[in-house]
Amino acid sequence: MRQSMEEEPVTQPGQDDNGLAQILAEVVEEVRLSIDRDTNGADLLYSLLSAPWLYSLLRVYECLVQHSQDAPSPYLPYSSRLSQEIMVSVRGLAAPSSEAQELYILLKRLHVQALLSAHDSVAQRDYGPVVPPLPDKLPDNEEAMRIVCLVKNKQPLGATIRKNERTGNIFIARVIHGGLADRSGLLHPGDKLVEVNGQKVQGLQPERVIQMLVQFQGNILFKVIPNSPQPANRQPALYVRPMVDYSPLQDPAIPCPDAGMAYSKGDLLEIVDQRDIRWWQARKLHSASLCCGLIPSTNQLRYKQRELWWSQPYQAHTCIRPLSAADIGEEEIMDENKCIETDEEDFEFGSVRGG
Repeated sequence: MRQSMEEEPVTQPGQDDNGLAQILAEVVEEVRLSIDRDTNGADLLYSLLSAPWLYSLLRVYECLVQHSQDAPSPYLPYSSRLSQEIMVSVRGLAAPSSEAQELYILLKRLHVQALLSAHDSVAQRDYGPVVPPLPDKLPDNEEAMRIVCLVKNKQPLGATIRKNERTGNIFIARVIHGGLADRSGLLHPGDKLVEVNGQKVQGLQPERVIQMLVQFQGNILFKVIPNSPQPANRQPALYVRPMVDYSPLQDPAIPCPDAGMAYSKGDLLEIVDQRDIRWWQARKLHSASLCCGLIPSTNQLRYKQRELWWSQPYQAHTCIRPLSAADIGEEEIMDENKCIETDEEDFEFGSVRGG
C-alpha cells in the first residue's frame, strides 16, 4: 500500500497553464498595462488582484477541485477481516519469530482494531443511517404537511400524545426536554400526527399509537401537520428542593406515568419548563440523564393538599371546656406554626431562583 502511494505521481497545483493561479497572473499583467494607459480604477484593481491572500485562496481552491476530481479510493475495504486472518495465521505457527509475535500483539490491541473498523466503515460508506426517500405522490388538497424522519435506537421518543375525542385526531401533547424529539427540533406540541411509517393514526387510541412507536426501531417516518409557531421558552432558571418523596407510578393524576420523574426528599431539581400549570418538566442536578421528566407543579400539589384535607372524615368535638387567656395564646401560636409547617414542609418546594 505504501509502495503504490509512493509510485503515484504528485501533481503540484499551478503547473497547468489553465489553472486559476496562471489566469490570475495573466489578469494582473493586463491590469498593469492598463495602469500605464491611465485607465480609471485600474490601479485599485491591480492592488486587489496582486494581494497575496487572493493568490493563496485560488491555490487552495485549485487543490480542492483537483481532490474532488481525483478522490482517493480505499486500498482495502476489509482490513478488519484481514487482521483477524493474520492473527489466526500467527497463532498457528509452531515457532513464530519475534517480528510475528510483535505484529500479533499490535493487531490484538483494542485501539488498533477500532481504527481498522472505522477505516472499513468509511471505505464501505457505512457511516450513517439510510433515510428513506420521500413519497412520490403527495395529495395537493390536504393541509400543509411536514415529513419528519427520526432515527430511534432503543430510546424513548420523548413526547406524549393526546386524542381529540370529537374528531379522532392524534396530537403531540408535550415534548420532553432532552428527549429524541426535542433534540431533533422537528416535533412540537400541538402538531397533528397523520401517519407513522405509512400507517394512519387518526381514530386510533393513544395506547395503540404508543405501541406502534415502541415496536418501531431505526428510521421512523412521521407525517405531521405543523401547529402554529409556539413562543420560545424564556423562563428564568428555577431550582427547587422538594420536602417529600414522589413516585409517578403511584400518582393516578399524572397524564403519562412513564414520562414522570421520581424524586426523593432533599434532591436538587432544575425546573426547565413551567408552561403547564399542573405539570412541570424538571431534571435532577448532577444526573447522568439529560432527559427531563414530569413532576407536579406547586398548583397541583396545593390541589392535592385540598383534596386530601376534604377527604378526611369529619370528627365532631364531644367535649368543650372554656379556655383561659394563656391557653388561647398558646393555641393560636400552635395553630400558626402548624399551618406554616403544613404549607412549607409537606406540600411546598423550597425554591431558589437563578439569574
